[in-house]
Amino acid sequence: MNKKEIYKYIDRNIDAHIANIQDWVRQQSVSWDNLGMGDAWKIVYESYKKLGCQTVEVIPGKYYPGIFAYYDAGSKYTFHNYCMYDTRTVENPQEWDFDPWGGEIKDYAGHRKVLTGRGSMGAKGPYVAFLNSLESIIAVEGKLPFNIIFLAEGDEILGSPSYKLFVKKYNEYLKKADFSFCPTLSEGSNEEVSIGMGLKGMIVFDLKIKGSKENNGPSNTVHSSLGSLINCPAFRLSKALASMVDEQGNGCKINGLEEIWKDRKKLTKFENDKIRLIFENSKGKDIRDVLPIGTKNYQNENLGKQSIFDFLYGPTFNISGLHSGFLGKESGMIPFIIPSEAIAHIDMRLVTELNSDEIIQKIRHHLDDHGFQDIEMEIFSSFDYTHSPFDEIFSVIENCIKESKKIPILWPMQGGGGP
Repeated sequence: MNKKEIYKYIDRNIDAHIANIQDWVRQQSVSWDNLGMGDAWKIVYESYKKLGCQTVEVIPGKYYPGIFAYYDAGSKYTFHNYCMYDTRTVENPQEWDFDPWGGEIKDYAGHRKVLTGRGSMGAKGPYVAFLNSLESIIAVEGKLPFNIIFLAEGDEILGSPSYKLFVKKYNEYLKKADFSFCPTLSEGSNEEVSIGMGLKGMIVFDLKIKGSKENNGPSNTVHSSLGSLINCPAFRLSKALASMVDEQGNGCKINGLEEIWKDRKKLTKFENDKIRLIFENSKGKDIRDVLPIGTKNYQNENLGKQSIFDFLYGPTFNISGLHSGFLGKESGMIPFIIPSEAIAHIDMRLVTELNSDEIIQKIRHHLDDHGFQDIEMEIFSSFDYTHSPFDEIFSVIENCIKESKKIPILWPMQGGGGP
């Protein structure tokens, strides 16, 4: 490729490219609140069309549509590109320093020009910058040097419940992919560029109990004065949850999964070397500046190699929410009730050779073996742990970053999970 001419094209069209990012940011797309989602998929669809994809299709999802597109360059190389077009919620917009849907360019946080707004960092900004770069290559070269399978989703914030179905639908295309690429905002102010080589497996599910004859709970919400005759489903769910962890609420006591907490993945020399390099490069820094913990959420400032290892490879078993009955005046419920149901929202992230279906089965067996057959499981999403070896593709990416006078940092695993 004629990189020099491509860079010149980008410089000449920088205003249009920035405006393209602003258009995406200004399009509301909060999946949790169904805010703007009826139109949000259209901007993705039109972007793929504008790029010159020969095939662009809307895919029905569990909550919101996905978009499949295929750019056929006639190349022997093909890669899959992941996109999420939904964003997180906007809580208390009046307290923001800028309009969350404005896409404004402002002097902000010590930087002269910052494109602000919900999604400008994750994940619309970096994604549209990637699309802009593809458009620039096509403008100069006539076509891309590779084929791309685009597969976008609109319910990532909800746990990506549809993505497995999308993958299954377009499996014949995806079999041709040499690698998968997801652009993120990965360059820091110190000119370091992070490259993630893997994702933890992830399972998102609800445990739900309803009052029934079997558990002597109410089939409808009743007054709590009946507590001497009727059992409270929320207590039963609490007992089920407690049976899955130790007395301090940590670890995992599910038969067949305990070993994941005891015996972590045996690292290769390459993985050990990369963790050691990350640690050496981070010496003297607060752990909260190295890992995405947040300045107010973690009290232990000491950064050790074990902390990095645990973040990248350690299993997680988390209750993200509990819901039952009276939750304040806004809930529409009154106090002094026995609710007829209780729900726990749970997510797990694991690095294990067990596939997600096997893990789900072990959780179900645990519940049944402990007498909780009446507790239902609703699976929202489940993905297996994935990891890429260091090969020619990563070598090319590394060299490309070095050519740009940046510092590539290879992370052998990422703390998050997903498709």
